[in-house]
Amino acid sequence: MPIDENIVNSILDTYRSMLKEVEGKANDESFEKMKITLQRIEDLAREMDDLSAYTAKLTTENLFIEFSNAYSNVMSTLMKKKYSNGVGDDILLQKTLNAYKDAVETLKDNAGNEKLIESIEDLITLGNTNISYPVFLRIAEEKGLNKALEGKIVVRDAILHDVEFAKFMHLPLEIEMHNKILEKYDNLASKAAFGVPDSFEFALNRQKIEWIYKPEINRWYMIIRIWEKILENVYDWLDSFGNFAPHDDRWLDMRDRSYTLKNIKRTQECNPGILKARENLFYEYFQLNGKIYLNMKHSSTSIMHGGYGILMKH
Repeated sequence: MPIDENIVNSILDTYRSMLKEVEGKANDESFEKMKITLQRIEDLAREMDDLSAYTAKLTTENLFIEFSNAYSNVMSTLMKKKYSNGVGDDILLQKTLNAYKDAVETLKDNAGNEKLIESIEDLITLGNTNISYPVFLRIAEEKGLNKALEGKIVVRDAILHDVEFAKFMHLPLEIEMHNKILEKYDNLASKAAFGVPDSFEFALNRQKIEWIYKPEINRWYMIIRIWEKILENVYDWLDSFGNFAPHDDRWLDMRDRSYTLKNIKRTQECNPGILKARENLFYEYFQLNGKIYLNMKHSSTSIMHGGYGILMKH
């Protein structure tokens, strides 16, 4: 008895649709390969009665892969034909003009871009004639107008956004770095045609500035990371004396209460030593002398009400 037709259809309908999609459009070796492969898949479905054996046979003969590869070749050939007759050039030209129109709208929101806007609009007018896309690109390159799409305002606004975000996050090194990048951008823009720096030259200068600041920025984040660990260590030690500690997930052990109490005791006895080790890391790695004073003799009540102080010194 052949495999259930509904199951076969659920497997093969996609491939049948792919073949139908290119019928009448292609008539080459790859198209014939698609037909032969799909026919083999159909024949096996009629000849076999075990679904597992059927799918295994399809896999061992690489039938799905062969069909997909042939389909890819057919589609590639069809696309080449489509774009070789000029249709592709028309599409690319229209996309380019749309991008220029978007650039003009962005530039209008900022003063001082009148000359650049005028040049782009001239290029849009040129593109709306019957000029071919290759000729359009050549003229844009010769006049240097292709740089308009590098996005003077978009790029500069992105840098300003980086500066503002660094200020919002209180990251002094990153504020300084992004201001340096902005200064370099403006310097290059002042010397460039239409006020748009060469993208490659700007990228190199930006990367150089980022490399200069990266070690100190990494150092800054490591200080914050270890400092947060120190605070976490202090908070855990303080909380371990609270009445809620036996019910807190940090110490709660589902085996029985004795294990929970051991966890709490471990925090109370070990965290001061861990704290000291983290202080030593501050001194060893960053030459920061961390002093965190905890009065270990206080009762839990006095501790929770401020029985500790924190002081950091270079």
